[in-house]
Amino acid sequence: MNPTIHNLIFDLGGVLYDLDIEGCLQAFEQAGLTEVRHLITGTNEAGIFQAYETGELSTPRFREEVRRLIGNPQLTDEDSARMWNRMLVHLPQEKLDLLHELGRHYRLYLLSNTNDLHWEHVVRQAFAKQGYQVSDFFQQVFLSFRMKLAKPNPAIFLTALESAGLQAEEALFIDDSPVNCQAAESVGIQAIHYTPGEDLRSLLTTVL
Repeated sequence: MNPTIHNLIFDLGGVLYDLDIEGCLQAFEQAGLTEVRHLITGTNEAGIFQAYETGELSTPRFREEVRRLIGNPQLTDEDSARMWNRMLVHLPQEKLDLLHELGRHYRLYLLSNTNDLHWEHVVRQAFAKQGYQVSDFFQQVFLSFRMKLAKPNPAIFLTALESAGLQAEEALFIDDSPVNCQAAESVGIQAIHYTPGEDLRSLLTTVL
């Protein structure tokens, strides 16, 4: 074990939660949002999707902006949520098992660029439906839409460290975006880049 690391900070989408970015893009394109590929990447979003993930847009405002961009004022809330949540696939059981195991040796935290609709879906589908609470796995969760900050802004890492009372050098951050990993390293946090589909357990054994 790496004696300097006592805290593991996980990204959510792309690291723990499997994503279908292409399915989400196609759903919006089929609805008429032709420029969506410039706005959604699955890591650090742009336009209204970024504004939603930094808490600048409420869920009702986000839905209105989606209707405006698509040019369909009759688009229902259910349809806009369905297209947006099309990105979310599932949190594999082996990763939940891994979190349980890691939690016996480390303090675990979640730091995610996310939004109200996605977080509600994740809590319901990945945790509550299986009889879990988020607190069964994580000491604290840090969510961009609540913090009004998003990766790769170094301030989100500094805020999380201060809130949790952590020393940067005692934390390891795992993210699927190299830019976000670099931002964590810029404030003294050790970081490791995860490629979706990679064996997370094996990756962590190289540094822990």
